[in-house]
Amino acid sequence: MDDAIPVVQSREHRLDKSINNVSKQRYISQAWMNREWETVWTKHWQAAAHISDLRESGDYVVYDIGRESILLTCAEDGEIRAFYNVCQHRGLRLVDSHCGHTDTVRCPYHSWRYNMDGALNFAPGEELFQQGLPADKTSLKPVRCEVALGFVWIVLDSDSESLTDYLEHMLPIMSHYQFETMTLTLDQTVSVNCNWKAVQDNFSELYHVPYLHPQHRRFVDCASASNDLYPSGHSRVRVPGGTTDTGFAIPESPTDILSMQLTSLGLSASDYTGRVEDVQAAIRDAKRALGESSLPYYKQFTDEELSDVIQTNVFPNTIFSYSTDMCWLLRMRPHPTDPNQCYLDKLSLEKLDSTVESQHPAPDTEKQDRPIHDSFDYSDVIAGRKTMTDTIDQDLSLLQHAQQGMQSDGFKELWLSEAECRISHFHEQLDRCMDKD
Repeated sequence: MDDAIPVVQSREHRLDKSINNVSKQRYISQAWMNREWETVWTKHWQAAAHISDLRESGDYVVYDIGRESILLTCAEDGEIRAFYNVCQHRGLRLVDSHCGHTDTVRCPYHSWRYNMDGALNFAPGEELFQQGLPADKTSLKPVRCEVALGFVWIVLDSDSESLTDYLEHMLPIMSHYQFETMTLTLDQTVSVNCNWKAVQDNFSELYHVPYLHPQHRRFVDCASASNDLYPSGHSRVRVPGGTTDTGFAIPESPTDILSMQLTSLGLSASDYTGRVEDVQAAIRDAKRALGESSLPYYKQFTDEELSDVIQTNVFPNTIFSYSTDMCWLLRMRPHPTDPNQCYLDKLSLEKLDSTVESQHPAPDTEKQDRPIHDSFDYSDVIAGRKTMTDTIDQDLSLLQHAQQGMQSDGFKELWLSEAECRISHFHEQLDRCMDKD
């Protein structure tokens, strides 16, 4: 399935002298942050909302990015649109809630009201406006948006390439996972005391996994993972699943995670005592059999895709971490003014009609069957009041300290290994964007 997809380099990536050392200034400099806004955030596509939030007329989602707030709507004609989330009367931000459903958008200041297609619907005392209320002056200002991979994407630059062109190499390797058919089960945002690129870097290498995430050795083989690097700063890592890490001894019996996977497919974990190396093939065969009978969805995947965990990074800030039955969308967003802070969003999706049992309880509802948007500080994670899974919690426990270290006179630059090739690939693209003008 991937044979026709051009890859910059796969598995090994020889770093050249321009990108194996990355200056700390891009993480702490206000001037760099300002330049980044103009050359990165206003120029590139970003996944703003899952399509399930904008299926019916009157649905809306608010996506905040840096200094801007974007309102996405589904209008009566069924078309999804995006606008700057600001009233055209006196500049007040229109909508504060994360998502919801409404017939019209009402400004809380002077009660100007807008249809979901952005047109001004009503303004009190219309006769008082001697210059009138012409539609081209009073309608909400549009933002480009398109749909792909089950998400609605926005870009602030009206001259940017189409989303299809931007995702040219991503669509063939991801579309068949059908993220649009998955159900949103968790919607979380955590504020973190570090630059957004520190989070991006963290999710772009497995070098730290054996030391910070020892639990991973129970169900994936990070030692055998392979990296794919694509044009425009996009990248992918493929991690063999249904197995244990070959950097460590093979256990006598299936681990708890492998046992759960086997049980969910109607297999007995006890049958694999002394033969844990056979679990991966058993998982693939079981899903392949389901694809021939009750779940034809599985027929479209390769053997590796039936068992592996894959992460695809779409420049600049959208990360898909997925397998056949689930997807996390991880999204880093910069703080509006402070380079030492950012936001991490995690949207958890599951294919609930698959054979794998949901790992989440029924969601609390914000609108019908939708989980509430849970927003909190990283200190809530450290204190155990909130969790984004053990793995991400462990990452968050260190990222603040990484940002503090960036401030030290004793640290000048990142010193990257070939195991961190996706970090260097990302920063190569970042440099191209910053230098483009």
